[in-house]
Amino acid sequence: MPHAPSPLPEGLTHAVFTTREALEAGASRSRLRRDDLVSVAPGLWALRDRVVTERDIVGALCRRDPEAFAAGLTAARIWGLPLPGVLADAVTEAPRQSRVVDGRTTYRPARNSVDGRTHMARGDSRPRESTLVRWSLLDAPVVRLVDRRDRAPGVRLTTRLRTFLDLGPQISLEALVAIGDHLVRRPRPRFEGRAEPYVTLEELHAAVAEYRGRGARQLRQAVALVRMSSDSAPETALRLAMVAAGLPEPLANAPATEEDHSGRVLDLGEPDLHWPEWKVALEHDGPTHLDRAQQSRDIARGDRRMAAGWVELRTSAEDLLHGCRRAVDRVRRELMRRGWRPGQDR
Repeated sequence: MPHAPSPLPEGLTHAVFTTREALEAGASRSRLRRDDLVSVAPGLWALRDRVVTERDIVGALCRRDPEAFAAGLTAARIWGLPLPGVLADAVTEAPRQSRVVDGRTTYRPARNSVDGRTHMARGDSRPRESTLVRWSLLDAPVVRLVDRRDRAPGVRLTTRLRTFLDLGPQISLEALVAIGDHLVRRPRPRFEGRAEPYVTLEELHAAVAEYRGRGARQLRQAVALVRMSSDSAPETALRLAMVAAGLPEPLANAPATEEDHSGRVLDLGEPDLHWPEWKVALEHDGPTHLDRAQQSRDIARGDRRMAAGWVELRTSAEDLLHGCRRAVDRVRRELMRRGWRPGQDR
């Protein structure tokens, strides 16, 4: 009957650790071959029953090579940028698309598809790739993120602004606009603990104007559509869909007011989108609106707007399907009911 594996050395605390870290902590090479461990990538190990994140993998790669850093989609996920669909899913195991080349298993994405591996880079040389990790040569500004609960050096990755530029050839125009909106939007200090945007709109425009890499043309198109006030990717998608459909461009998360019969200015909050000339507001119900307290506030706010002569439209995830067609149709009908006509702007 096989013996249970001996405990790992106490100093080996990382969720993902390198071969060198294991040996220096006192583990033997034979211990690394026991079935309670799994090879995450060549030279990287983790306990089989432990949940591993993409950031854990990047951290191990950065500890093994102090010149290495995360880039592209991997950096975007670590930064929490609003990537679309499966691109937002953390990469913790090798994608299935692989093949054997010269006796070595490698990964190659299908034609016109995005490389789904963890993306790492160096400034001076490119290490050998694996089915989990791709490497690039990249001369880019890099920062370090340190988890305050962890004594490790943390992870190195491209700055938010450089990450945005590197995504130019990899994601759609709409997705780029959503990330641009995320970077420049006005933060809410009460909830976010910061008072300044990640990047100013001027900095974003300047960086894209100077950029000459792949995707530069689409980046310029995206930045022209970026606004400072969209709070989420769905709000960006709705705003872009309204404009693409020929509707007047709405204000996003800007104060809405109305003057009552006595001349008093009523505060109607900051709708996700609104058209003040026609007194139409749109609120998108994301996950936070499932909270009972938030629902009560939403109802009270809607009552105030209705009393002031406004109409409030509500959208959900289903309204984002098919290019937000249903939401666009609803807004068009309401604007026309209130006097707007196609071809008429503000």
